[in-house]
Amino acid sequence: MLGSKPVDILAKDLGERLARFRLSRNLRQVDLAEQSGISRGAIARIEAGEGGTVDSLLRIMQALGLEDRVEMLLPDASLSPLDPRSEVGPRQRARATSADQPSAKPWNWGE
Repeated sequence: MLGSKPVDILAKDLGERLARFRLSRNLRQVDLAEQSGISRGAIARIEAGEGGTVDSLLRIMQALGLEDRVEMLLPDASLSPLDPRSEVGPRQRARATSADQPSAKPWNWGE
């Protein structure tokens, strides 16, 4: 579950919102399919909450003029004025990589 709703309910809610938005613009699924470059069936599945790809969702949002709202789906985690850990700087690794750790025996050509 994400938050208090299962994923299938979130997908259905999102699909219903997309359908209402499309209809408020007086667009048929066929029209939106033509504008977005994906099939009408894919649009119908997304609107029904039956799945789809991120690519299809982004194409639909772009065709509906909603591409500026994509950033609202997932906020930028690199900057937060309330979190001192989000200071601007190079990304820190959570653990050392094998390249950072010295090997037990030095490597030589011909081995």
